Amino acid sequence: MRWRLRSRRSIRSGGEIVLAARVERVLVALAVQAAQLDHRLERLERRVDDTVDSSLEHATYDDLLEVRVHAAKVAADLARVAVELRAEIDRRTTPTPRDRRAQTLAETIIDLSDNLDTRPDDGWAAIA
Repeated sequence: MRWRLRSRRSIRSGGEIVLAARVERVLVALAVQAAQLDHRLERLERRVDDTVDSSLEHATYDDLLEVRVHAAKVAADLARVAVELRAEIDRRTTPTPRDRRAQTLAETIIDLSDNLDTRPDDGWAAIA
């Protein structure tokens, strides 16, 4: 059986008028229920948003513990990298025998110049 909605002018019998009225009531009821569902969904969304917001605002002990563990891992990685960099710097800046000899010679010259009396009246003063 097929139902066809017709305009009120084209309805010929009383049965079709009753059917049209019922269909209108069903449509109105469906619209009201859809509006109620929409309202309920909005309330649920607000509750979920409020719950998420409140959980983000207040840190729990687990959150604090997680941050501390992460900070400890970062500190350990940083210390490891610092040790590796120091070792690399030491390895690359290890003086050669020639550098050691030049360093020794420079220190000897400095020591000798410190021992010289360079007062202007003794004749050893540097000439500018």
